[in-house]
Amino acid sequence: MKWIILALTLTSCTSVQYVPCPVLVHYTKDDQARLASEIQKSPQPETMRWLGDYVGLRDQVRACSAIQ
Repeated sequence: MKWIILALTLTSCTSVQYVPCPVLVHYTKDDQARLASEIQKSPQPETMRWLGDYVGLRDQVRACSAIQ
């Protein structure tokens, strides 16, 4: 019985954790061209900041996916 308790205690201390990566959404060239056209017509500072944040998040998803 002591061995079972010891085994359960040791396995609960494992340092390996699984963190699932979000799925990266893929956009067509047409989608990208339409977005670029909309931004060029009316570039707003707030929109540009949000896009920069989104690019950073996509980079993080790619990095996470490369590890797994």
